[in-house]
Amino acid sequence: MIKDPDTTEYKVVRVASQAYTKGDAVHRDRTSDAIEVVVATASSNTRNIYGVAMETVTSSATELLVALITPQQTWKVEVANTASANHNGQRMILSDKDSVNNTGTDDTTDEAVFVQEGVVGTTQITGKFLQAATAA
Repeated sequence: MIKDPDTTEYKVVRVASQAYTKGDAVHRDRTSDAIEVVVATASSNTRNIYGVAMETVTSSATELLVALITPQQTWKVEVANTASANHNGQRMILSDKDSVNNTGTDDTTDEAVFVQEGVVGTTQITGKFLQAATAA
């Protein structure tokens, strides 16, 4: 995250046996009583995108510290294709847990969880995560 005009909220959440790296996006897991989040994927959507890992943990970890995503925050993220200012304003899906799929076409599906606002070099962009209102 590069900017948050509000106070960033951090939360320790329960995770499945999977390694996480600082900066990985996570989404809510609503299928298991034992896990609160799983690693984000291209199938993550605006109803379940939840936070970003604030620490690196091994697959033996049962908890993870995350920064909860809000619409006011500005994030710097890696991109799958060469970054272009021509993509500013476009909504994008994730490529995987740590990059955005910047195809150059605005994505109108529920999986479009990020909107580009700027470019940082050729491999990173800035923007905001998009969330739909959901029950916690």
